[in-house]
Amino acid sequence: MDKTVLIKVVATVVLVLTGGILAVIATPSPSNTYTKGILMDFGDYDIEYLGVDDGSRNAVDTLKDLADYYSISVTWEGNNIVSAVKEDVTYPAVGSDKKWTLFVTNEGSLDWTKYDGNPGNMHIGDYSAVCWGLCSDEQTPTRGVDATGVCYYGHGQSTRVVSLAPSCTETICASGAGSIIVGVDEFSNYPSRIREDVEAGKIVSIGGYTNPSYESIAKLYPDMVIGVGDQSVHLSVIEKMRAHGVYCLAMFNGDSIETIMDNTYMVGAAMNYQLKSIQTITQIQDALDTLEGIIESGSVHSSDVMMSLSTSKSPWVAGGNTYASDVIDFTQCKNIYQPEKGWVMVNSETVASRDPDYIIVVTSDISATESDYNNMIDSLSAEWRNTEAFEKGNIYLLSGAGEDLASRPSTRIAQFTELMCRILQPSVFSDIEIPHYIGDNYRDYVYYTKELGFDDVF
Repeated sequence: MDKTVLIKVVATVVLVLTGGILAVIATPSPSNTYTKGILMDFGDYDIEYLGVDDGSRNAVDTLKDLADYYSISVTWEGNNIVSAVKEDVTYPAVGSDKKWTLFVTNEGSLDWTKYDGNPGNMHIGDYSAVCWGLCSDEQTPTRGVDATGVCYYGHGQSTRVVSLAPSCTETICASGAGSIIVGVDEFSNYPSRIREDVEAGKIVSIGGYTNPSYESIAKLYPDMVIGVGDQSVHLSVIEKMRAHGVYCLAMFNGDSIETIMDNTYMVGAAMNYQLKSIQTITQIQDALDTLEGIIESGSVHSSDVMMSLSTSKSPWVAGGNTYASDVIDFTQCKNIYQPEKGWVMVNSETVASRDPDYIIVVTSDISATESDYNNMIDSLSAEWRNTEAFEKGNIYLLSGAGEDLASRPSTRIAQFTELMCRILQPSVFSDIEIPHYIGDNYRDYVYYTKELGFDDVF
């Protein structure tokens, strides 16, 4: 989609010298690594992009070039778009409250702002991203930059990808690019083909989630490195790789279901695999719509819920602004630690005082067996025992592959959401009986999303 963009070929030469590794990468100036361009966002991840070599061009002339390139008919009123026809569909539709608006992401920012000047006078090169978006007054387009504020378009199709986190690996694979992964962190074990290829030496382990090896990554000659934007070590690797002309993407922190969807699109777009990533997003959304319809048509009970990463007296729990809290909200229940933000350690007294009706323990330190589950229950502190969840037998364990499912903000979000629906709304989802401990067999307890593990996309 970006034929006007010159695709740079990066040659990496790794020299092993007495006790160390020197990575020398022949590349143009880092300032030329990321291409300027313009976006046209029709909504629902239907986005077109055109790169430009001249950053002094304005948002009107460049959009006209994009429209010509993609055979889009645009009606203008001065320097503003009135409507656009794409594949015989007119945007906006008659009666829609949406309109075409010019948005920009300023250098150093992550979010879109409406451009309030003359689109014909602005310079595209002055911004991290520029987009004509079809939005209602309260909407903005899909983000055009990653978690470091860098535009992720215009890279060409990736052929050698390194993943720094399990959630990145799963998202790459669900975007149809599992076969081009050459390196992963040591915790990436899904899909199973990844683990098998690591064991067979076809994929290289580049270190841990919190301590990836830059030298190991450089030796793989990647043309794309994907990490997580809330991990400083990932940002350090990304900064170094970009300095040597290697394309990189920093995914946003998975603070909601919507962010996971956006990350999925971004990963696909950065690798130029967006057609598959959009298909994946559509499948996830369709499944969530199905689950939502079942909830809305049933007799739901709003319970207070705690999701904990251990059975410690003062555990780490899911607070607000986490995908786990968003999933709890989806089930029409309440996260008792919603006021806290992120994953936080809480005082033991609040476990009893906030008195959850359900407790979900997400850990691999306890096996998903009847004996280990019973031992877990028997060893709970007095604070945990003084809850409705304990009294009513509503403490659930997700371990092994079940823990991976629940702890990774990735494209398996629909499966995790269905599992939580079945645990928290058993009277509505009564077709499958849910045990109190779930491990590697978690797929046995989902029905609507059973095939949405995206483990067969190689």
